Amino acid sequence: MKTNINIKKEMKGSKGMKTLVAIICAVFALNSSLFTLSSCSDDPDAENYYTFTGEMVSDYLDNRPEQFSQFVDILKRSGMYGMMATYGTYTCLAPTNEAVESYLRSKGKSSVAEMSKEECDTLAWNHIIKYTYFTTDLHDGNFPTANMNDRYLTFSCDSDATNGNNIIYFVNKASQLIARDDSVENGVVHTINKVIQPSSQYLPELIMDNPEVSIFASALEKTGLGNLMFEYLDETYTADPDSVNKGFYITRAGTEQHLCYLVGKRMKRFSAFIEPDSVFIKNNIHDLPELIEYAKEVYNEVYPEDAGKYDDDYTNRKNPLNRFVAYHLLPYYGGYDDWTVNDVNGVNLKSDCALTDKIDCTDWYTTLMPGTIMKMSSPTGSEGGLYINRKGVKNRASVRGVKVFSPSEIGNVDQQALNGIFHYIDDILTYNVKTRDVVFNDRIRIDAVTLSSEFMNCGARGAADCTMFKIVDGWDFHGQQPNLNLRNRGTWNATYQDAVDFTGQFDISFRLPPVPENTYEVRFAYGAHESRGVVQVYFGEKDKLEPMGIPIDFRIYGADPTIGWVADTGDKDADAAIDKAMHNRGYMKEMDTWQQGGANNLRENNGKLRKILCTQTMSPDKEYWIRIRLVNDNPKAELPINYFELCPKSVYAGLTAEDTH
Repeated sequence: MKTNINIKKEMKGSKGMKTLVAIICAVFALNSSLFTLSSCSDDPDAENYYTFTGEMVSDYLDNRPEQFSQFVDILKRSGMYGMMATYGTYTCLAPTNEAVESYLRSKGKSSVAEMSKEECDTLAWNHIIKYTYFTTDLHDGNFPTANMNDRYLTFSCDSDATNGNNIIYFVNKASQLIARDDSVENGVVHTINKVIQPSSQYLPELIMDNPEVSIFASALEKTGLGNLMFEYLDETYTADPDSVNKGFYITRAGTEQHLCYLVGKRMKRFSAFIEPDSVFIKNNIHDLPELIEYAKEVYNEVYPEDAGKYDDDYTNRKNPLNRFVAYHLLPYYGGYDDWTVNDVNGVNLKSDCALTDKIDCTDWYTTLMPGTIMKMSSPTGSEGGLYINRKGVKNRASVRGVKVFSPSEIGNVDQQALNGIFHYIDDILTYNVKTRDVVFNDRIRIDAVTLSSEFMNCGARGAADCTMFKIVDGWDFHGQQPNLNLRNRGTWNATYQDAVDFTGQFDISFRLPPVPENTYEVRFAYGAHESRGVVQVYFGEKDKLEPMGIPIDFRIYGADPTIGWVADTGDKDADAAIDKAMHNRGYMKEMDTWQQGGANNLRENNGKLRKILCTQTMSPDKEYWIRIRLVNDNPKAELPINYFELCPKSVYAGLTAEDTH
């Protein structure tokens, strides 16, 4: 599949700094006064892109021994060669003979024969992904799927100043694609000039070894928060190999059959958003003592009741420096383009489904600073990119937020650790009073797949296949084992095309993210269908959950008189009256800013609804839980959870009516 993408270039200063390129999203310079933008097509010249018929990956490599004989030997010793000769969908990142020989020299070996079987396994797995990705399918960020060693690889690009500024592509910053997009019967081959060697360091170790972030690294060490990020695999978890590798079929919507795969490994992963030293220095912070004083200024204002009490106890979670560092750390793994919706896997989600003149695509995440969340936004247009704690739409933002740099913007820095990733940011990130009282004084729409880090840490969000879970971190199944799966993305009716599906006799509880002190209207977004169940929903603190009214029958569509959905008329006052009448019954129409594959706006669908659960004063110092229990006897009942909304009183009962976005 070939498509065109726009590539925007960022030109750095003249002192030997490289030209950096970003794909898809707009790229801004570290020094905004020095950048220019241009665009071009990434369609390669004819000699660089061609299609073979009849060749498998194995044939492609075998037929070019002058390039790949060493890699073929590695594949054969690892047992992976046979897979490359079978039908399937693979991306093979094939290192040249010169690349393998360079790797062998670095290990003090003279031939592949001197490598152990385990070394060959690791090398082979690092270079194979079990889905086909052409460069035209990729964004500046991670490959959408982990390699066969369960490691995510970074995809980035640059401009080749020695060759007419042609675009050049890299994997994990170091391995250049010297030939790309060579189609074979069972996938695609990209030729690389250096063996891929993902770091074996844990995330805190990778950060501590990076001289560009020495101030943040000193704070990480001082607070001891790095010790929270030395987890990786859950060694106690087991899964049926056939369910993991071959998959199984599940039924949706009563009759639809969908292939699903069980999670094979449970992983703890983390992400860090870090200011380089240059950003601190730009803000007159030159060392750790000055950062400590800065943290006191910010967090003594946010938490005046704690001011001065914990200043010398840096490991205390109420210490200002501890709060500063913890707010930069998340228990989720996310590449640059994973934090909100993007066009990926051939599905044009953001460009076709989101009405980006009315909303920025956003998501909310719990941080390692107790009682806090982080807002991620990916605006379109000239402000394109990824921002933290931004308020507004496109270039109309009232609070700019902190920009996250793409992999192509930060040079050859290795961002990928064994159990996580870090990203550079362009300004100092804090949970300050403005963030709490202005940015977060907004409708907080929580996608179901962000309710647990489990969904992102195993790569299920945005995956090409449906993923089934036996265990979900932080969720309680109340002694039952329901079928719980995360849907693969498509063009069906759900915000971000994400949903967590329950089937069977389910009874499930989960914690909502912490939000600032306020009175909120708590809403549950769902889709009605004949295959759904009747459920009782509970809300409150974990040990004080209360039923939210009578059970909800998710088989009933909005036109039922108990709900009162009526299609918009085009008359503003009449439509507002319909919305008010629905609200009085405890329901709302869906948002009008998401549509199915370029059409079918969700607000126009009487099966897409929001149920108002309650109005509740909430505190960041307390944990609030949702419990959803099937109450009708139907072992095949299904319930997809799309998102929850926590809407503050200033929005749902403000001076101006809440918008429909």
